[in-house]
Amino acid sequence: MKKIIALILLTLSGVANASTTDCKDIYIGRIWVEKGYGLRAVVYLNHPGNTSGSYWSFFDGWSADERKEVLSLLMTAKASGHRVNVVTENTDQCGLQASGTQTKAVYLTTNP
Repeated sequence: MKKIIALILLTLSGVANASTTDCKDIYIGRIWVEKGYGLRAVVYLNHPGNTSGSYWSFFDGWSADERKEVLSLLMTAKASGHRVNVVTENTDQCGLQASGTQTKAVYLTTNP
């Protein structure tokens, strides 16, 4: 019985609550890269196995170098399954579920 409880606790301790409603601990879904522009937008997911997620979050206003840097971060996070936190230009600094947004910042989370 103690082993079962310990196993359950160990399993649940690594589970984070990803949420595209508060832009915390989310996964990278689709990434839109366009010829002549580079990174256009990304779709975030609550779980890496999801087939749909947030609305597109765009990188308009970012310089070409900034888009290259964040694309590298997004591709690394997607390939490794690492979660990210996102800040948008919406008044609530999220809004991924309400409509398309403009990304202001992307952070790798402390723990994958």
